[in-house]
Parts: sequence; structure tokens; C-alpha cells
Amino acid sequence: MAYPQGGRPPKHGKEFRFAKPETWGEPDAATVQVTDRNGTARSMPWDRIHPRLTTRSAWIDHTGELPIIEGTPIRLQADRLPAGGDPLPLWSSATGLNIEDVDARWQAFLRRFDLEHTFRLMKQTLRWTPPKLRTPTPASAGPG
Repeated sequence: MAYPQGGRPPKHGKEFRFAKPETWGEPDAATVQVTDRNGTARSMPWDRIHPRLTTRSAWIDHTGELPIIEGTPIRLQADRLPAGGDPLPLWSSATGLNIEDVDARWQAFLRRFDLEHTFRLMKQTLRWTPPKLRTPTPASAGPG
């Protein structure tokens, strides 16, 4: 395929940012479900989007060309969310998801969130995770 400007074909499509709705384009699907815990939940997935990797953090020691890792970002908005009322950006490394797959992924995320916070609450209640002391003075005082 010839490109009018010449050069090699582009690797990356147009920019996609959750913080900028004007960059989204049309989602590949949209679902709406009424749930007991979260009220009305709406999800919007975009298939085969990939992050632009850089040679920082996890890829700092990578030699050669960085890979393209495609996935499906999912925007979840519900009446009541664990993190507050803000829409949640979720990422699935799977591509080609159907509506049932998208719903299963956001529901699994919310269940995992519930479980993790339940265990955190229980550990704090049972004092399995003591607070981290910043100075030795409170530690020498002992239980009071």
C-alpha cells in the first residue's frame, strides 16, 4: 500500500485518552444493565487499542523495537461505584470481545474490588496489619 506522504506506514492510530472524550470515537459496543449494588451500569468498550510503550519503567531494559500490545479499554459508569461516582477505566488484554465478555469483565472487576476491601477491613479489625510507626516514641509507649 502506498502512502501519499511517503515513508513507512503508521504503527499507531489516532490518540485515545479517557480524560478527553473528543478522542474516543464510537465504541465497538455499549451495554446497559441494572444491578442491585451499583444501580444502572453502562459500559463502552473499544477493541484493539494499544498503549504507546516507552523505554521507561518496565521496558527500561528492553532492547530492540517495543511490542504493540493490543487490548480492549472499557469505560464503566454506574450510579454507585466503589471509587465514588467517577467512571472507571478498565483494561482487558483480550480483543474481539462480545457484549457478554465485556459485561463479565466489569462485573468481575467490581467483585474483586469488593473482596479485596472486605479482606482489608477484616485484617484491620483483627489488627493483622498494624499501623506503620514513623518514630520510635509511640512504639516504646506500648499498648495503652
